[in-house]
Amino acid sequence: MMKRNIAYLCILTLLAGLLVLVGAGVLQSASPPKATGGIGFTRNNDQGERIRCWAEFEAKATSDNSAKGWLKYHDVEGLRFRVDVQCITVFSDKDLALFSGPIVFATDTTWMGQWLLLAVRDGGTPGVKGDTIWGEFYRYDPGCYNFPPGEATPVESGNLVVH
Repeated sequence: MMKRNIAYLCILTLLAGLLVLVGAGVLQSASPPKATGGIGFTRNNDQGERIRCWAEFEAKATSDNSAKGWLKYHDVEGLRFRVDVQCITVFSDKDLALFSGPIVFATDTTWMGQWLLLAVRDGGTPGVKGDTIWGEFYRYDPGCYNFPPGEATPVESGNLVVH
């Protein structure tokens, strides 16, 4: 009788452990899609000169199919701006994310109210190998639609992650 009770207890303990592991897997797979990063890259300015730029961002989907997050940008010419993320699309292969939002702060006030649509691709390795960024400005909400971005810019420092 005692051996049978110990056997039942062992089986119940094993089942409880499996439920914890399965539950953790379900919670992890149910996490909302997101893109995060702190990166450096080079772009052309209005005069065609190459300038160094940096961006930090966190964009994630919410349970009501909207998004929340931010992007902060600055470059060597002194331009700074902040975007409030309004939408995000993370594609099924989870290496490409599109997100957009209005510029809510800028050192050059003519940028205020414009929208930035950004695409980031995670090269799948820690660091910059294969990471790229692409962006375009709009006078209206471009959304986060499924389209291939234009020519992407390689990330030169930092890291970005699409989950």
